[in-house]
Amino acid sequence: MGAKTGTRGGMPDLVPPLTPTRLPKAPQPVVSAEAPRWAFVDGRYVREGKAVVPVLDRGLLLGDGIFETVRVKDGVPEFFDDHFRRLCESARLVRLRMPWTSPQLEAICAGICRRSRLPDASVRLTVTRGAYRGTLSDTGDPPRLVATCSSASHLARSLYADGVSVSIATFPRVHAIDPRVKAIAYLPAVLARLEADEQGCYEAMFLAGRGRILELSTATFFAVREGKVLTPPLRLGILAGVTRKAVLRLARASGHGGREAVLRPQDLPEWDEAFLTSAVRGLIPSVRLGGQRIGTGRPGPVTRSLIEAFAGETGRLDTSG
Repeated sequence: MGAKTGTRGGMPDLVPPLTPTRLPKAPQPVVSAEAPRWAFVDGRYVREGKAVVPVLDRGLLLGDGIFETVRVKDGVPEFFDDHFRRLCESARLVRLRMPWTSPQLEAICAGICRRSRLPDASVRLTVTRGAYRGTLSDTGDPPRLVATCSSASHLARSLYADGVSVSIATFPRVHAIDPRVKAIAYLPAVLARLEADEQGCYEAMFLAGRGRILELSTATFFAVREGKVLTPPLRLGILAGVTRKAVLRLARASGHGGREAVLRPQDLPEWDEAFLTSAVRGLIPSVRLGGQRIGTGRPGPVTRSLIEAFAGETGRLDTSG
């Protein structure tokens, strides 16, 4: 399945409901004055500045919700079949109703990007269990869908050309629910990222027992050893990333292996390269981990070739060099 599987058809405005060394400060997004942003809340498109969620929403009060983040190019959501499938699986696992169809959500993604005049955007789809009625039980209220968008053009080319540093979180990441659920409760990831910010790092890594690498605060981790691409196994309790799946496929197709393997920071001297993946950012080289240099300290040839392959498949040519 190619990346550009979305539809461009319109929809009505109403839709059914180790101590790291200190490094330079991580690069921050550049925000410029652009067209007003639009959101989609409770079945209506609304200017972002006027979009509101009720104070009794269960997502706000209880963290009772799920989400997906999708890259949208020229109104077409990338890998949307995979994103929609994972959203539905998250909903099933937390017993949350999902009345929206894939075409409806695709149209909403395209609609807010078109209204916001964003040809290259990141769209977040958030679904909560609706209103809080003073009990944790499901009171039968309809679920709430909120869609928001932001520009993806702020991603600096230097991230891909020079690579980034990753810190190691000082505390374990504990999943209270099935790791297949992409839940909105993100406090552990927030705290890990705050630690990374203090150390001048771009991302933060979580470890499991016996020092096994799990994932990053908002990304999947990959290492390259002897030309072969490796990533932590899902059985350790990590999210099945949509971009992770695509990159493993591209790695296999290009003869670079592409398989799961247990990885540990102490194995770093054996790695030639490393990179991270996410839906919005694609592939970004990682050149330092926990203050230690990975390989040559520069993006390696396997990482660069996969960035090129991913850019060719998705049209993200701005990240290819």
